[in-house]
Amino acid sequence: MKIVFILVEPKRPENVGAAARAMKTMGFSELRLVGNSLHETPAARAVAHGALDLLASAERFESLGAATSDIDFVVGSSAKLRHHRRYHHTPAELNDLLRQKQGSIARSAMVFGREDHGLSNAEIRLCDAVSRVPMAAPYPSLNLGQAVMLYSYTLADRANAGIRQNKPPQAEQYRALKPKVEHLLRSAGIFSGEKTHLWAMERLAQAQAEDIGFLHFICDKLYRR
Repeated sequence: MKIVFILVEPKRPENVGAAARAMKTMGFSELRLVGNSLHETPAARAVAHGALDLLASAERFESLGAATSDIDFVVGSSAKLRHHRRYHHTPAELNDLLRQKQGSIARSAMVFGREDHGLSNAEIRLCDAVSRVPMAAPYPSLNLGQAVMLYSYTLADRANAGIRQNKPPQAEQYRALKPKVEHLLRSAGIFSGEKTHLWAMERLAQAQAEDIGFLHFICDKLYRR
C-alpha cells in the first residue's frame, strides 16, 4: 500500500521541511502540497536534513480534490471532533483500519490541514475517514511537523507491508466500489448530502478487504437484477 502525505496550505516552510524529514525516517517518499510551494524555499530545505529528495519530488496542487484524484482511500487529520462524522480513529486505530484493507486499496493518503485552523468541513467531506490524536489538553496542540512524525511512525508498517506480500493487491477495489454503492443509494432515493447517505459511505469506509470483495459481489448481483 502506497501512502501519500498531503499538506494543505501549510503556513511555515520549516514545518514542511520537518514533515519531509519525518516521512523519510519512517520509509515514506511521496509528499504533496495544496495551495503553495513552500517545499521549494530555503527554510524548508534547511530543516529537511537528508530528505531533500522528498522536497525535490514533492508535487503542488491547487485543491485537495485535485491532490487526491488518484487516491483510493483518503484520511483527513483533525485536532477536534467533527460532529457530522460518527468515527474518529486514533493513529493506532487507523493503522489497524488500513491493515484490514491491505489488498483492496493500492494508494491511500494522509491529509494534514493548516497550522492555524486545520481542514475545512468541505475538505473533510472529501475524506473517507477522519483521524485525531487524543491529547490530555487541547492546547498547546501538536504542530504540523510533530503530527506528521507521529503518523509516519504509527503507519510505518503499512509503508513496508507491500514488500512482504506474496502477490500484488487488487488495486482500487475500494475506490471502484464507492460509485456502485452511491448508484444503489440513488436508486433507493437516498441522495448525496442526506444523513443516511453520509452514514452509509462512512460505514463503507470501515469495511475490511474481505467485506469489500463481498460488497462488489452483492452490488453486481443487484445491478443484473
